[in-house]
Amino acid sequence: MEEPVKKKQRIENCEDAKNRLAEIEQLQSNLLMRCLCHMPESSLRKPFINTTVEEADGSIRSAVLSEWHTDQTLEFLSALQLLFDLAIKQNVRGVMCKRVADVCDALARNEHGIIDQIIDLSYTSNKFVSFAGSRVLASFFILTRDNVEIVWLERLMQSLVNTHSPSQMLFTLDVVKRVVEHKDCSIHPLEDTDATISAGCNTHIISDTESFDSTAIKEMCVKALESKWTILVSKFKIILRTYTPQHASVVITFLHLWETIISVKANLSVIDTKPFYSKLNDLVWLLNSNLPSVVWRHLLSLFNEVLCYGSTLALQDMLPDEPCSLATLIVRVVKDHRLLDALPYRHGSGRFGGGTGDGDRPLLQKMVLLVLKSAAVTVRETRSDSSDSSLDSEAEDLDEDMAVIDRSIREVLRQLDQCVKALMPFHPEMPLSQWVVQMFHDQDDFLIEGMVCCLDVAVGLFYRGSPNGPVSRSVLSPLRPTLTFVQFIHVVAHDPDVLLDLLVSNETCFLLYLLRFLKYIRRNWGEFVECCGRELDDTMTVLIRLRLAIDRLVSKALFPYNISPVLRLLEKCESFYEGNMENGNSSVM
Repeated sequence: MEEPVKKKQRIENCEDAKNRLAEIEQLQSNLLMRCLCHMPESSLRKPFINTTVEEADGSIRSAVLSEWHTDQTLEFLSALQLLFDLAIKQNVRGVMCKRVADVCDALARNEHGIIDQIIDLSYTSNKFVSFAGSRVLASFFILTRDNVEIVWLERLMQSLVNTHSPSQMLFTLDVVKRVVEHKDCSIHPLEDTDATISAGCNTHIISDTESFDSTAIKEMCVKALESKWTILVSKFKIILRTYTPQHASVVITFLHLWETIISVKANLSVIDTKPFYSKLNDLVWLLNSNLPSVVWRHLLSLFNEVLCYGSTLALQDMLPDEPCSLATLIVRVVKDHRLLDALPYRHGSGRFGGGTGDGDRPLLQKMVLLVLKSAAVTVRETRSDSSDSSLDSEAEDLDEDMAVIDRSIREVLRQLDQCVKALMPFHPEMPLSQWVVQMFHDQDDFLIEGMVCCLDVAVGLFYRGSPNGPVSRSVLSPLRPTLTFVQFIHVVAHDPDVLLDLLVSNETCFLLYLLRFLKYIRRNWGEFVECCGRELDDTMTVLIRLRLAIDRLVSKALFPYNISPVLRLLEKCESFYEGNMENGNSSVM
């Protein structure tokens, strides 16, 4: 597809331009009143009818949107944005202004070729027009989700791969990103007035409001993008290798889109998203000190989304190949290629960045979480393999594999500990088990997932081989789950209500963490008592008060799910504690 025709000799005289601008402004004013019923039919249609161009030879032809004056184009796109946003909100409420619905239907039928002309804006070099056009097109696709022409998506994707301009690629990427990350939900009470039908409006009742579901258009966009994915990734690998600041927007949008597609929150099927797991490992090798921290953050967010440990991978018996491969590579690159040294923590190049200031804490948090996830996935994958082995020779091989993994994970954790202590004001003797809580104290989701990872790595590596506890004290130094929990209790000020809130909420994986930690306590009671030391009473008081709070909710049938497994484990630990109190010592029960 060739780039649309640029502006010709003469486009609309001044009087025509003023009239069109007035019509667009009238349309906007009526849309702000949430109704088009009071706008004359002739005035309503004028903004969507093509203008004419007088050529040098005197001939007349229709002008396309890309030939309009920039201000006029932006005014028109703004009016369309208002129209589609209003239509989406009224559609969700189930009551639409009939004229709003009619205009949207006419645009969906592409009566005046407006949608094709907006797609042609993907070639514009004007970043303001590009931004406005991509927003309008995304809203249009969401609104007309069941009637989007495949040819429109094909044209968008073709423009994406045809151009060599990163800034022009941004248009299509932004359209797909906005569609995929759209959330179908009811209108918030505070926004309800934005969609309320005004007095005297001729309304159109939508009977199937419950079916406003954008899944179909999301799948269409992702499917269209899939056919160009290999080419697109190759283009972006080149952009990242030759990165310059002017590429920031398109790189960030591309990485954000990639993350959004594979996110479990997108509710896309595994089949639809599987092709987008390919080529991920290539990006790991592109992490270097030449990339700015903002690009690092988006790359790390993408990798962290692939390694969705707390929400998905930690619950699976057999882990998919793609996240396992990524985790193994990250462990290797950290261990053998000292990836952590390239971290642009202070917004400069070189070891931890060469700039000054407090440093990029969110970047460090993402890096720490990624390393912990990679370690946990690697250990879990190897342990899963060992549980499937039935032959002695295979078991011996897997024991050797675990020994290799053990050494690798220890080295990775050592480098992580060294890196964090070089950047953060943690005491040199503070173990990773404790500083991990302080690192994530302001990010609940990161904190709980990091705690799950630490616990699973500790149990998978350092507490294996003996049903009564660790093999030796030396293996306990990197991760001690009890130290993490005690530090966590300190952060929440020994308040059991905080733990209860985390259990009831679905925003973190605290249920998974608490369940596994209580099982760990049950199996390693002596180590738990020793680790708690003088804080045993305070720690157990929190757990006992948590059990009582859960009991009260359960007795009133107010707990949102079956919490019985956690209650049983809490009661078991409490009985161990009572036995300790009776014996007056810390012996293993």
